[in-house]
Amino acid sequence: MVRLLLPARHDNHIRNHPGGMNVMGIKISTLHRNVLAALCLSAISGTALAALPGPIVSPHWLKAHLHDKRLVILDLRSPKAYAAGHIPGAISAPYVHWRMMIRGVNRMLPPIPVIQAYLRSVGVNNNSEVVVYNDLATPMGLGLGGETRAFWTLKVLGHNSEALLNGGFEGWLKSHGALTKTVRHAHGNLTAHFQPQIYATLQQVRADLHTHVVLVDNRPMHQIVGLTKAPFVARYGHIPGAVPYPVTWMVGHNGNLLPKAKLEALARVAGFPENHGAPMVTYCNTGHWASIGWFVATQELGYKNVRLYDGSMTQWAYHHRDPVSVGFVN
Repeated sequence: MVRLLLPARHDNHIRNHPGGMNVMGIKISTLHRNVLAALCLSAISGTALAALPGPIVSPHWLKAHLHDKRLVILDLRSPKAYAAGHIPGAISAPYVHWRMMIRGVNRMLPPIPVIQAYLRSVGVNNNSEVVVYNDLATPMGLGLGGETRAFWTLKVLGHNSEALLNGGFEGWLKSHGALTKTVRHAHGNLTAHFQPQIYATLQQVRADLHTHVVLVDNRPMHQIVGLTKAPFVARYGHIPGAVPYPVTWMVGHNGNLLPKAKLEALARVAGFPENHGAPMVTYCNTGHWASIGWFVATQELGYKNVRLYDGSMTQWAYHHRDPVSVGFVN
């Protein structure tokens, strides 16, 4: 319990006064009284007004803010994993529900009304502070890609306060965070406002070929050069002119992002523009690894004009009219 302690004084030193209140001889206006009340309420409610400190939050921060009123924690793991134990207060939001088949191309962003309804069903409000976490003990950044794709999805819907949990579920366990099997349900009021400036369509990428737009391929290098391909991608190779910034240049063996200094150094090797306002498009096979690329470019490296090509190589290769290149990239 939070107590407001005042020195012992006679009652006549705390009295009403026209235009305000006089506390121990200090006049407090109605405005100041309201501010004081808000501060006391914030203290009593457990830092209910705290905002996310950045695009990545630590397990320590999350522990300290589990009871914040606007905090929504989304568990992207499978329902089975969620049922076995999850972060207290987390809502099950399996990653499989964040994407769907659109006109023959799988794993696309659902229509805005569909994804809006889903996010409302897992408790996301317009003013929510959303923290997403996944199982990062997966090869090739697959778990982290779920977190960054969820982050980008919220951004593309116009929501502006979300963060990844550093280390994911494993980071929470390593920090000795508590687990629960108590299932939480909530319904939110999110109203989506599509942000086209961070979304690239097939038609736009076609128009971007042979322009100053920098296309960034975030797949493993052996797929970029055309030695192998994902089984659901129709053709080998990459979009002509793309620069390589593979997932292995962004994600370490522990499933977490590499240190910022290494991300910056490898971005220079890849050929990222010096101008942080230059237009860029990230892509992969399905927009999954590309969401890591988008997150790194925008949240870690400070690029301001980056779109994610949602259809990526699945869509690009599906339409056999679009060119691909094999071998070493430019």
